[in-house]
Amino acid sequence: MKPSLTRRLRLDWHRGLGALRQASGRRHEREIRRRFREFHAALPDRKGAVYMFFTGGLLHWTARALSFVPEDVNLVLIGSALPDGEVAWLRERTPWPLHVIGPRVDDNTVLELLFETADDDFGWLHIDCFVLEPGLFAEMATLGDDVSINCIWSHPGGDGMGDTVHSAFVHFNHRVLQAVREAGAQPVPTAHHYDGASLGRTITDRPLYSRVPTRRQVELLRRVVPDGPDGLPSYPPGASYFQVLVLYQLLAQALGFRMNPVRPLVRDGTGSMEHYSDEIIHVNGVATYKRYRDVEGSLGQRVYPLLLQADWAMVDSLGETAPSSYETLRDELEAELRRLGIPPESVKRNLAGFLRERGVAPERSAQILGAERTEA
Repeated sequence: MKPSLTRRLRLDWHRGLGALRQASGRRHEREIRRRFREFHAALPDRKGAVYMFFTGGLLHWTARALSFVPEDVNLVLIGSALPDGEVAWLRERTPWPLHVIGPRVDDNTVLELLFETADDDFGWLHIDCFVLEPGLFAEMATLGDDVSINCIWSHPGGDGMGDTVHSAFVHFNHRVLQAVREAGAQPVPTAHHYDGASLGRTITDRPLYSRVPTRRQVELLRRVVPDGPDGLPSYPPGASYFQVLVLYQLLAQALGFRMNPVRPLVRDGTGSMEHYSDEIIHVNGVATYKRYRDVEGSLGQRVYPLLLQADWAMVDSLGETAPSSYETLRDELEAELRRLGIPPESVKRNLAGFLRERGVAPERSAQILGAERTEA
């Protein structure tokens, strides 16, 4: 089914507006891009590097994730809007290269920088993703010739569409990135929306927008994605846009390359056992959960208290070496726990119980929470 003339005209209008927004963004980020290219070119080893991105105020999560990364992993840290105290803490206590982007940017921006700059296979690891099995780093870096992305979690497909990638821990085949580029499809990892909405982007010091799929991208998408009601290739089931990395994965699929789940874990929003493993845990939402504080329904009543407790536990695990702002944050989180009737001394036991219900061994929970083995 072809989209109506009205829909095609609207899509072209949004493409034009999107092009103006992208041009404005590139002017705004010119110095950011220049500095990043210089940093990247100076890295002693770019082959198979794993990049971890984070913003200020999340040192407690970053530090916990780093505690599970062996020192021989080729990790590269990229921070945005980091206070001086956090920069000093990281430089003093971690062995990996650190690049600091002064203004606040989002993950889409940094992934786009990497797609433009990378000259070899590379990985991407979230700060709330704890790799408890060190051997996973080597497994993830082993890419078949026909594989575009190695991943751990994927979103379930359906309605004529296959599973799609979740970005918590992924590894990219650079040769496939080049193949997508040579096919004229613009290998861009960012969120995409037909009307160029802000879905999937974080508002920083200026509004950020999803990209609008190009004509060539739509042409390729039709090979692997069924048409939606408006005649355009549909978004993945349950989604209202192409999430970060998803459109890129589908373009690669249309050209004959597959997504490879190194571990077939599921990300479908249910929090079921299929999300969890003794080898790797992804928390999700640690930077945004506070917006659900007063929301009715499961996000406010189930997700918010759970992530609040996890946030407190990560701050608690930082110890006395953390910048003073984290003592303040710990007090604020503790006050919020008490408001909800959750004693701070029960938090780690509660979280261990949550993980145990999902099949995670007590020993693994203790690793994550920085505590002695805690029975649920």
